[in-house]
Amino acid sequence: MKKIKLFLGLLAAVLLCLGFGATAQAFHGGGVAHCDGCHTMHNSEDGKSIIEGGTPGGTGDSLTKGTDPSSTCLVCHEGTRSYHVLSPTSMIVNLTPGGDFQWLKKSFTWIVRNNPVTRKGESFGHNVIAADYGLVQDSVLDKAPGGEFQSAWLACSSCHDPHGKKVDKVGPIISSGSYGAQPTATTDVGNFRILADIGYMPGPGVQFNVRPPIARTGSGAQETNNLHTDYGKGMSEWCATCHTKFLAGGKGEHKHPASNTATLGQGNIALNYNAYVATGDLSNTSDKSYDQFVPFERQVASSADLDETTTKGPDSNSNVMCLTCHRAHVSAFPNSGRWDFEEELLVESHPKDTDAGAVAGDELASYYGSVIATRYNPEQRSLCNKCHIQD
Repeated sequence: MKKIKLFLGLLAAVLLCLGFGATAQAFHGGGVAHCDGCHTMHNSEDGKSIIEGGTPGGTGDSLTKGTDPSSTCLVCHEGTRSYHVLSPTSMIVNLTPGGDFQWLKKSFTWIVRNNPVTRKGESFGHNVIAADYGLVQDSVLDKAPGGEFQSAWLACSSCHDPHGKKVDKVGPIISSGSYGAQPTATTDVGNFRILADIGYMPGPGVQFNVRPPIARTGSGAQETNNLHTDYGKGMSEWCATCHTKFLAGGKGEHKHPASNTATLGQGNIALNYNAYVATGDLSNTSDKSYDQFVPFERQVASSADLDETTTKGPDSNSNVMCLTCHRAHVSAFPNSGRWDFEEELLVESHPKDTDAGAVAGDELASYYGSVIATRYNPEQRSLCNKCHIQD
């Protein structure tokens, strides 16, 4: 018995040291973390670099552990767990809502009518620059589509504030704002995914002038219909900081509406969404109609009113947003699409494991582990039909 008690006591001490105590937080914890998690005063210990492969005394700007901001982020965020966004090898293992930056390193080629067709990975999403991890500037686009933000500035810290600053903060930040925690009269929670707040400047002459979006996400490693990000409001308005010309819109502006005012009650779109199962199947009900590949905003102002496990579809006040069709980081498809916009039948989507440049598993990973022919059916058309039903 004494040995068991001694073991349990030692185990408790170890867990506390590892950060599993009752008051332990994640590294960011919704706000600024401990400084030496990202910065190093001298970049050396016992005459050796604390950066793998580095040299003593060599650091990035602002004494960061990586040679640039994104490389510093990826010191922790490269890997295979729930908070990782870059798979360590060419096999895609991170199926989280934002997408895996490893897709940017891939290119795929296949034959159509005896002619080769190639998609380059740099077209698959946000080309954050992380020299230490082989992520480079977009060679085609010199600035953000619909805006003036320069491709040469793009980093993880363009969207995420690594110091977790929050305007109009009430007291200290005591918890992440990503999982539904709520402020009190004397304490606050961080912004969703420590997204940049009003006044934050992601680049010269560019500044966020709207609050970060309201959203709530699950802590699981893989996005599914039953564990996903549930969006409240404000995503498109926030994205428009860099993609200014894509906000709102409509027929006269030759772009799809996407904003808090682009409600799904217009033209009975919410009814379409809730009925749609797949091409040729409109037998769904609103309590189980949510589709992870076509999310929407529920138009609520607090994450307390969101549920990352819900399968409930939209109502007439819900709205379409940028992330209804695109992933925030990157996807397997051009323009960070949630599905392949360029194929009539989704079973014909690329990448396929037989494409030149693909590795085994790319095809399955592109749709987050779903086989299109069984999840929907072999004749499934574009997921635009989830709202518009033209198939």
